[in-house]
Amino acid sequence: MSIKKIVPLFAIFILIPLAGFSQNQWEFQNQDLPLETRVDDLMTRLSIEEKVSLLISTSEAIPRLEIENYYHGNEALHGVVKGGRFTVFPQAVALASTWNPNLIQQVSTAISDEARGKWNFYNQGKDQKNVYSDLLTFWSPTINMARDPRWGRTPETYGEDPYLTSRIGVSFVKGLQGDDDKYLKVVSTPKHFVANNQEENRFAYNANISEKSLREYYFPAYKMAVQEGNAQSIMSAYNALNGVPSTANGWLLNTVLRDEWGFEGYVVSDCGAPTYIQKSHKYVNTKEEAAKVALEGGLDLECGDDIYAEHLIKAYENGLVSQENLDKAVKRVLTARFKLGIFDKVDDNPYTKISPDVIGSKKHQELALETSRQSMVLLKNQNDILPLNVSDIKKIAVVGFNANQVVFGDYSGLPVIKPISPLEGIRNKVGDKAEVTYVKWKTAARNLNLIEAENLVNDQTGEPGLYGEYYDDKFLEGTPQTRVDKVVNFDPVNNPPDPFTNFRHKSMRWSGYITPNFSGVYKIGVNSDDGVRMWLNGELVVDEWHNRGMTTDQVELDMEAGEKYAIKLEYFDNGGDAICQLLWEVPATTDDLYTEDKQVAKESDYVIAVMGINKSIEKEGRDRTSLALPEDQVNYLKEIYAENRDLIVVLVAGSSLAINWMDENVPAIINAWYPGEAGGTAIADVLFGDYNPAGRLPFTFYKSVSDLPDMDDYEVSNGRTYMYFKGDVLYPFGYGLSYTQFKYDSLKVKSESDAVLISATIKNTGTFSGDEVVQLYYTVNNSAVKRPIKKLIGFERISLNVGESKTIEFKVTKNDLQYWDEKANQWSFEKGEYQFMIGSSSKDIRLQKSKKIK
Repeated sequence: MSIKKIVPLFAIFILIPLAGFSQNQWEFQNQDLPLETRVDDLMTRLSIEEKVSLLISTSEAIPRLEIENYYHGNEALHGVVKGGRFTVFPQAVALASTWNPNLIQQVSTAISDEARGKWNFYNQGKDQKNVYSDLLTFWSPTINMARDPRWGRTPETYGEDPYLTSRIGVSFVKGLQGDDDKYLKVVSTPKHFVANNQEENRFAYNANISEKSLREYYFPAYKMAVQEGNAQSIMSAYNALNGVPSTANGWLLNTVLRDEWGFEGYVVSDCGAPTYIQKSHKYVNTKEEAAKVALEGGLDLECGDDIYAEHLIKAYENGLVSQENLDKAVKRVLTARFKLGIFDKVDDNPYTKISPDVIGSKKHQELALETSRQSMVLLKNQNDILPLNVSDIKKIAVVGFNANQVVFGDYSGLPVIKPISPLEGIRNKVGDKAEVTYVKWKTAARNLNLIEAENLVNDQTGEPGLYGEYYDDKFLEGTPQTRVDKVVNFDPVNNPPDPFTNFRHKSMRWSGYITPNFSGVYKIGVNSDDGVRMWLNGELVVDEWHNRGMTTDQVELDMEAGEKYAIKLEYFDNGGDAICQLLWEVPATTDDLYTEDKQVAKESDYVIAVMGINKSIEKEGRDRTSLALPEDQVNYLKEIYAENRDLIVVLVAGSSLAINWMDENVPAIINAWYPGEAGGTAIADVLFGDYNPAGRLPFTFYKSVSDLPDMDDYEVSNGRTYMYFKGDVLYPFGYGLSYTQFKYDSLKVKSESDAVLISATIKNTGTFSGDEVVQLYYTVNNSAVKRPIKKLIGFERISLNVGESKTIEFKVTKNDLQYWDEKANQWSFEKGEYQFMIGSSSKDIRLQKSKKIK
């Protein structure tokens, strides 16, 4: 062999390990090649059937190409929802109430760390088998505008203001996706694009909205999530927009999202939305046509198993769908997978090294607590009744609907640690320094409602709730998945995706005990379709084990307060709009339900009443019809207040409440939202002065539902939000009190190039250290077009010790001040006199100054 032949052979042995080819069967597995080259190579190797299979959110494996299955669609609004136990942070609305984007980026960073940690624990996902429970793609955050507080999904949002929502949303997206130059930590999917703002008829309604309202109000948060947050996915909405279903709306998904904003990721449908193009919207006549208009309209990935899963191939074969459009969608979906690093052989991905030890770590527990503290909004503090000084207290009564419950809200996971209820938080704080007496909640409400965990005990562990067994067939056979369900509310159409209930044709059993609060004859009801059987105290009282339509069966049962009554409920789902709910109607009584409560209130120095609502009133699939606190809670508070006027109310809720009587009478009110796993501790910290509250409302609290336009009115300028509502409100947007006082001074407004610099000095003049949320608004004096009464354009949360001052400066560009010119069909700047206002809320303006801008 000559020298010339030896040298090339030697070179090959040296170069192969360096390039990685010895580990790669195909070019798309070669990490040294450009991303686009790798995607294109894989595209050439896929059949049409395989390409279509990649456009389903529960995409199965392609073994011949060593492609693993990939399940999109976990949730992470305030913690990872499925795939195990994780840190549960405060609900999304509470995150917005911190008015602290930097903190929220820390929260979403912790969430994505935990997701990657669990993915690594699952052997890079290979050991995770449940659909919708993978840990690298999240359908979060929800950045729809909370234009109307009746909307059932308001707790998932960041409020009514586009600027606040944009700032919190961008931070959340960045924290989820990470900051590596090459790899994504997880995929963030802002949703639901666009104007998904009511649950009533949500699969079929058509939102008529002017382009001005879209551009100025509904679009900004999405635009910033794409352009600044670099979101890699967007979820389309169920509803139609101006007559065209959002899931097939080419102007929305192609012209605006991609062409104007430069979005390069993929669009996924809300679950089942492609089906509703034909079924509910009647936009096309066939499912093949639905596949065509969705693909051409810009939809890449179907959440569901119908239109793309069953009919896209037929549409392609019939010439309705071009290979060019099909390939565009596949490339977009694949690009995200490549960015996650799941096709890589050599492990240089920093996120694969995150330890599962981060999940529920002490650091994340402390972050959950701090976030909960920062979200607390002090609504009223008459005569500085708060903070409480435990050394001056002998006895505290803790009462109320939510006192001994931990309410997380929709799209919530299971915590690693035992979550802290308000009652536990107060008891932990007070210790043995004072007596804390708790009185269990009783209700006089007599309509059929879900039986809550407070009145259920599972027969396996004694925890609140019922023991649930979920079988993979209709016959209660085989080995079930098991868990404790706080309520029996099997409603997959309206509830968030659930790995226990993510496919039809199955059966389930719940067992445990009902424990009533007071004696009397109760009506126990089960609302269901298909087959259902119910036993009470061992007696079969409902036996309808057959296919049937939606029916509510009721039986009467005489029960004694505090006793346990065995219940077993079985159900099979035969497909369709499945549902099974365990309900009750409490008995009418002439007795005073609240004798014990009133006596304890009278004997106590202070009464802390933890009231509010939960998913039985506000959730996905259910809008509110009233803004009022439930009547039985208001009546209860009136009776307690008559016994002890040192009454403090803590509200646990996810949206605004018209608490007019409370505002007029109760001396102190704290809005705690759904405060997460550490909520009880945070509430106690605020009550007893270990934390000075500084949360601010992300939306307006109205006095009555009569203040609101019709639910179907999407024109925000028709009297919606603080920007256009001219009436009196209960609490304005941006509102929140403190235990200290802040003085605003030295306002300066000056021009710099194409920007305006606005500055002011803030001083803590009170006796507590604390945070202040400095808010900048503007309006245009004598505008030639309709503009908001005022509009948020900047804010900053600052911490000040007693006597400390800080100067805050905001930079506002002309672009920030533009409006959508309907005549010119473009953004325009209006020359004129601008008024800049700095204050502590949209109503509490401390300083203002006008400036002419040319």
